[in-house]
Amino acid sequence: MQAFIADWFARFDRLDPVDAFLPDLHPDVIWDMPDIDSSLHGHDRFRAWYATVLSTFTPPITHRLSDIHITENEVRFTVEMHANLLNGAPVQITAKEHWRYSLTAAGTPQITHYTVEI
Repeated sequence: MQAFIADWFARFDRLDPVDAFLPDLHPDVIWDMPDIDSSLHGHDRFRAWYATVLSTFTPPITHRLSDIHITENEVRFTVEMHANLLNGAPVQITAKEHWRYSLTAAGTPQITHYTVEI
């Protein structure tokens, strides 16, 4: 699970295309993020959130994780993000994340519930 989390955030740090994330999200993922259109669900809600990310930040972004707690089907941790806005202004955000996941038939994690508290 730790390798999965590291790879997930490496893709965010590079601002990879949205399709790089979708296989790791259940189609009906509960994407619980602040300021996202609550009428959207699953992959559509993630796409809307990520479109905002792409129109706000410039790569590279740096995520630092701490206090990682992994239990069966759940992960909790603190993440500190350092980035620059498109206008060049620096931003730092610290958040608490809580993921729930299941394993695919191939045995890889797939996020079913993604919550962020800022």
